[in-house]
Amino acid sequence: SSLGTHKDAAATPSDISPVALGASRVELRVSCWNLSEREGAVKPNPCLVLQLLSDGQWNEVGHSEVLRGSQNPVFAHVFALDYFFEEMQVLKFAVFDIDGESAESPEEDAGDLLGSTECTLGQVRLVPHPQEKHFPRATT
Repeated sequence: SSLGTHKDAAATPSDISPVALGASRVELRVSCWNLSEREGAVKPNPCLVLQLLSDGQWNEVGHSEVLRGSQNPVFAHVFALDYFFEEMQVLKFAVFDIDGESAESPEEDAGDLLGSTECTLGQVRLVPHPQEKHFPRATT
């Protein structure tokens, strides 16, 4: 499977947190392709968790909605981040299969890790929609 992202430089009106001094606000939208099925050929219920490495600790930036029965999810959630040009900002994208019938987030039911990848925010290049930046599949 593969994980794709694209970044938009424009902030949305719903983005109420102020931009940090010396930073640019970026928005990340994420989609995945060819996620593994569960046992019995059941399609996964994927949820994406985005984390940022800070002082040696992974901190959750946010998580997407759960998309029921999707091997090729296009997540609607937009992750807004402050980009600091001269700072190494390491991101981790992790996709979980949320098993519970009523679980709507990874906090409610961690589910199975379908895959993850790490990159720097600087590696996520500005590309026009609908093209995406593709990252290789991480081994789990």
